[in-house]
Parts: sequence; C-alpha cells; structure tokens
Amino acid sequence: MAEDDLTKAIQRLEELFGKPSEATLGAAVFQSQSALSASQLDEFSKAQYQHFAGAAWESFGEENWNRPWKLLYRRPKSSPPDILSELNQIEDSATNLAASQLTENHDDPTGAQEALKGVFDSDLIQEVSIYRIGDSEAITGVLIAGIVDTGIGIALVFLMD
Repeated sequence: MAEDDLTKAIQRLEELFGKPSEATLGAAVFQSQSALSASQLDEFSKAQYQHFAGAAWESFGEENWNRPWKLLYRRPKSSPPDILSELNQIEDSATNLAASQLTENHDDPTGAQEALKGVFDSDLIQEVSIYRIGDSEAITGVLIAGIVDTGIGIALVFLMD
C-alpha cells in the first residue's frame, strides 16, 4: 500500500467515525502531531482517550476513567494483520460488545469494516494495540491505536452507554 493510499484510508476512517472531538460518547479519530516510538503508543492512546472524554473526564473523576483502562491486545510482529478478527477475539465482554458496535451498529457497516481494515491492516502500520476504556459505571468502549511507518500515531476512540 502506498503512503497516498493510507492517507486516503485515514481520511475515510475520519469520515465514517469522526474527527477529533470532546464528545464523550460516539467515536472520533485522532492523529499524533509528531512521530511516536512504539513505547509511546500507550501514552498517546491514553491522551486521546482523555481528550475524547472531554469535560466528563474532570467532572466524573480521572480515577473513574482510569480504572477500566487496560491494554487488551498488542499485535505480535509475526501476526498477519486482521483487525476485524482481532476485535472479535477480545475476551473482555464489555469491550467486545463495544468493538462489535463499531461496525454492526454503524450506518454503513460494510464501509466501517473496510475503513478499519484500510488503516489497521495496512502494510504501513507497524504497531496495533486495542484497549478497554470507559467510566467504570455506565460508559464502556474500545480504543484502537496504531503507528504508521512514518511514526505518526492513529487512534480510534469509541465510547457508548
């Protein structure tokens, strides 16, 4: 996949899931402003999670948002990319449900699946991680993050109640 194709895939992901926001519920796609190393992916992901939670992060309490935060999956270097299968295999039931809603409950389920694959299955993606997120009460979600070969981080944040 050429860099231009990945750029288009990221744009499509943003069209289907939204640009950066502080909406708390729904979905948004974030990109890092500078190159990241693999060791910075968790920190970048958590920062996007906090940004998306918006004012609710402070009003409900950082400790409540941090409690569910957990890395559930990191794609092994030797694994073939298959983001849909990776999401489907998440054993945490609440996160698995949230992950399924990314595509099954989307206005364009096929488009959502293709957009996820276009970015997170790209041969230009070097790291992929999946995290459990939520507010430890009514809100649950999933965060999918990756680093492209240029070092730019990509994060899709999805929260639902």
